[in-house]
Amino acid sequence: IEDKLNIKITPVNITWDDYTQKIQLWASSGSLPDVFAGDFRNSKTFTDWATQGVIKAIPEDLSAYPNLEEYMSNEEIVSSAKVDGTVYCIPRKSYVSQEWTSMDREIAYRWDLAQEAGITEEPTTWQEFDEMIQAIMKADPEGTGIQGMTANTKGLFSAMFLPYSSMIACDQGIAYKWVETEDGTYEPAYFAEDMIPAFQLMRDLYEDGTIEKDIALTNNQSSREKFLQGKSAAILYAGGVGADNYNNLAKYWDSVHGEDFLTDVKVLNLMPDKDGNIAYPVWDYAWSESYINSSVDDEKMDKILKLYDYLLSDEGSLMGTYGLEGDLYDLEDGKVVLHDDVNVKDTYPCIKVFESLVRWNPSTYDERFATDWPEAYNEANRKIVEQAKDVTIPEYNSECTEIVKKLGVDLNLDLETDTITIMTGTDPVEDMWADIYAKYQSDGLDDVIEQVNAELNK
Repeated sequence: IEDKLNIKITPVNITWDDYTQKIQLWASSGSLPDVFAGDFRNSKTFTDWATQGVIKAIPEDLSAYPNLEEYMSNEEIVSSAKVDGTVYCIPRKSYVSQEWTSMDREIAYRWDLAQEAGITEEPTTWQEFDEMIQAIMKADPEGTGIQGMTANTKGLFSAMFLPYSSMIACDQGIAYKWVETEDGTYEPAYFAEDMIPAFQLMRDLYEDGTIEKDIALTNNQSSREKFLQGKSAAILYAGGVGADNYNNLAKYWDSVHGEDFLTDVKVLNLMPDKDGNIAYPVWDYAWSESYINSSVDDEKMDKILKLYDYLLSDEGSLMGTYGLEGDLYDLEDGKVVLHDDVNVKDTYPCIKVFESLVRWNPSTYDERFATDWPEAYNEANRKIVEQAKDVTIPEYNSECTEIVKKLGVDLNLDLETDTITIMTGTDPVEDMWADIYAKYQSDGLDDVIEQVNAELNK
């Protein structure tokens, strides 16, 4: 890639545990790398970086970079990358359309143990799910002292359960969606909609033990280990049943249980909301984005955009994900077929940079790309996506969200903390929600609503 594009690439180290802090520290100290990525555009940090000149605007004219130009022509992907109408980052597309976001939060549960406990039909409501998990815990078929549902992180519960009240009230930071109220003004859906039923559902499941009691202490490694060892009846994870969830959990299932993961385990279908309509979290197609340091000169900017353009080309997208054709893979009918027993990332460590610089996990939705997990796992995800295709998305005003960024509003929604606080609390749900609502009001909620509506009326 360096030879082809006449560039020199110097990697800078970050990890999942420190990337947010490192990048923000670099930004504040003027030492950002030329190119970096992270999930900042839905926070005030993004607005500050744009207005303070920390990050470089993406040129309006991308005709010299045709693959990038086509990629950035999708307004549904790019709209969240703007501050006051100017694009300041390149979203790393995770999904191609709204229904695909439905697989971003999934629950896998022990169907084999449910059957042993006397359950004959898969759950189609949250009540049936509750009853199934209770039956598994009571029967404890494997004698492991099995508990309820664990989760990769405690932060996953908001997106999984808030759709019970509102599909469009699941965005954190400043990316929250706005809806029109009865008096004609617009408010964030999180406050305009009746969220109490969702919080009450989570509280009920938690108090039943259907959600494990120590959920606030959960993490990726411990949750996967508990589910693998039969100590949790279900697991809530992000990103679908393939990818990391296969490589860190499912592929070890046979050695522990003597069966394939998908033989013993089922993925929970999309559940109905409080009104009986199938629901899932409606949010952006890209969870993160790529940035360019404002200090780069025109020559380097051109090189960077050429790199992005190449990684979006037919040749570059495969080169940047699998390396040289014929080395670890062959192309058959335009699709990647990996050689047996290859590990791309061990052979090409740099792949970890290139495969996700512009897009995130295209193997999820692009059939040209191969996965290092069986096709059955992709089919399990697509089953969820198919269910989402017939779901009606509630109306919301995306202009309000753009105005929030334009004004530099400093009102971040912390849905993850709100959810865990109420779910694991002991005071009545209504009282705890009222306290949280009052806290947002003291942080300036009413003023923000007034400012946004004033801008709309202009």
